[in-house]
Amino acid sequence: MKTVYILIGLKGSGKTYIGNLLYETLSIPFLRVENIFLKTKTENPLKDQNYISSGFRNVENEIRSLLMKIDQLTIESTGIGTQFESMVSNLKKDFIVKLIKVSSDPELCYKRVKNRDQSDHISVSDDQLFEINKLAGKVLLNFDQVIHNNTESDSAIIEEFRKMR
Repeated sequence: MKTVYILIGLKGSGKTYIGNLLYETLSIPFLRVENIFLKTKTENPLKDQNYISSGFRNVENEIRSLLMKIDQLTIESTGIGTQFESMVSNLKKDFIVKLIKVSSDPELCYKRVKNRDQSDHISVSDDQLFEINKLAGKVLLNFDQVIHNNTESDSAIIEEFRKMR
């Protein structure tokens, strides 16, 4: 059965870094969900429900399209909202879905977000970042694995991932 690994954590927790690491190390393709959302412009990504709903529909369609050609895929998300939960529920009907919490210190996450290239990320103010991470920090799911990403080495991150598989 085909598998979707979903990296879930705060903005700046390292989901994209880990997704790329899994691709480079284990050849598991990585889909940056944020790229799909960036294709649609909105003034307030936190409050625009049509934007969020449409974005998650597009993400689910892209996942399904990719899994017609491959057996495994990694994606990333903060895990916030009913639209995310609906997408995961829909995917679980047809695929194995592994939920992986990416745990990282919120202050470190903030620093990472402020220091990264913003051109390929959804632009958010400091207030929005704090709100997103506050909500993401409250996401309670039945995680299959937790990967800590404060100062862990790449090999330690890969080892944690392998324990789940």
